Amino acid sequence: MKKIGIVGFGYIGRYIFEHLKQNDEISVEAIWEPIAEKTVGLDQKIICKSLEELGTRPLDLIVEAAHADVVKELWLLITSGADLMISSVTSFSDKKFRDEMEQKAKKSGQKVYLPHGAILGLDGLRDGRALLESVAITTTKHPKNLGMLDSKITKPEVIFKGTTLEACKKFPRNVNVHAAIALAGLGFDNTESVVIADANTNKMQHRIEVKGQGLNWNLEIESFSAGAVTGSYTPASLYNSLLTVLSERNVFQIV
Repeated sequence: MKKIGIVGFGYIGRYIFEHLKQNDEISVEAIWEPIAEKTVGLDQKIICKSLEELGTRPLDLIVEAAHADVVKELWLLITSGADLMISSVTSFSDKKFRDEMEQKAKKSGQKVYLPHGAILGLDGLRDGRALLESVAITTTKHPKNLGMLDSKITKPEVIFKGTTLEACKKFPRNVNVHAAIALAGLGFDNTESVVIADANTNKMQHRIEVKGQGLNWNLEIESFSAGAVTGSYTPASLYNSLLTVLSERNVFQIV
């Protein structure tokens, strides 16, 4: 029986918890969520009052579905040796933190998994990294899905254009896709990010344009909004990445 902990019990965290109820090989043994109302009705034995408490529990894997700032705090508190799956990939735009985490993982033997989440094609970017010349990603979302609750925008408007590093600083909860693309490809300083707010859409759209030696890729992905900042595909994608990581029955794996 694999034991996991969940950090953050919003749309994604709850999705994972509910779907694991039908899995007799994986057990949710710990949940941390700062808003107590979200965990009402759950077995209080699995509720952790602090990240530190969760970090000490004997777990095989901790799934983070909260916020980039939480990742930095959580990593320092894991003393049980649990592996970590991170959905807030924007946390790695901080190079110092990224380097420190990599060194700690090498020493401890812990693994850090970065699920592809809402995006496709990361394997191609990673494998063809030496051939890449330019990578750009454009994301279009409704203003409310970008945290712009009082927005007066009535037509599509570019609200950001610059490096992915700057996009992660400005939209830490909204551009995890951009961060994943940067990590797989040319890095945070050499990947171009564009964010468009469109009050007339109920979709989350990502367009990735890649150019390089002997290649020219254009990838467009759409999913419908399901949570405040989450598309409908993301939870299912992350859940199945979790199963792939933990399952001992996967004889054939796409790599």
